[in-house]
Amino acid sequence: MRSRYVVAFDASGVAGAALARGLGAPRVRALAHVGLAPGALWPSPFEANVRRPEEVKDALREVARALPLGDAGVCLVLPDGVARLVDLDVPADTSAAAFARYRMAPALPYPPEEAVIDVLPLGRGRVLAAAVRRSVLEGYEAAAAEAGLAQDRVDLAPLGALAALGRREPAGLLTVDLVLGDAAVSLAARAGGTVRVFRNRRRDRSAGEGRRLRAEAERTAALAGEAAAGCIRVVGAGALALVRELQAAGVPAEAGWRVQGEGVAAGGAELAWLGSAMA
Repeated sequence: MRSRYVVAFDASGVAGAALARGLGAPRVRALAHVGLAPGALWPSPFEANVRRPEEVKDALREVARALPLGDAGVCLVLPDGVARLVDLDVPADTSAAAFARYRMAPALPYPPEEAVIDVLPLGRGRVLAAAVRRSVLEGYEAAAAEAGLAQDRVDLAPLGALAALGRREPAGLLTVDLVLGDAAVSLAARAGGTVRVFRNRRRDRSAGEGRRLRAEAERTAALAGEAAAGCIRVVGAGALALVRELQAAGVPAEAGWRVQGEGVAAGGAELAWLGSAMA
């Protein structure tokens, strides 16, 4: 089995995992997390995210030692909240990336030439398009490089998570997937191998969050043409508490995935960024 290394950023800290592919669920061979003091990093689509670079670099070095990374290439995972995300129907015989740039450019709050565009296929000609400001991306890349990490590729936490969840879609049900980040939450209603509706919101973790997220999931199902979701799957920060709250209210809900590995709480459901290694 070949190890894959993932290092992820979010407002609360820097995390990383060494994974090995095998039969069934991926196996976590090592897991590390180093917390950040409030304000050291904050996900934003147009302002510098790495606000106190030395603190972030120190956290990256600790994660690298704990895994240990050595000189192995890593996938850097950027948090939800850094990208503008839009789901699009792409015309036939058209480049999805070029079409995404064409559609997104007029609405970006910075010059279009500063945008780095990525797309995730959603099925039946639909894509989820993501635009990240180049200076925002470079802030993360610079912190990783100066901490001694060898970058292999870059992914976005919501795109990686949704790609991984798409490979595990329950048959015959409209499923609403919730991907929870520290600063933002993504919701996707999918059925029959296609994401019908995608929504992205800033996250409000104050009292009553579970009730608000349940309402957002119900609204997402309604926009997809269904009275309710057949199942709500949740991954990311606070996933387990939300699943328990939904189940206690009689809502069909479950953790979005499970991975194998000692010390991985409840199958890694709290680690949305693992989707970047599982997809």
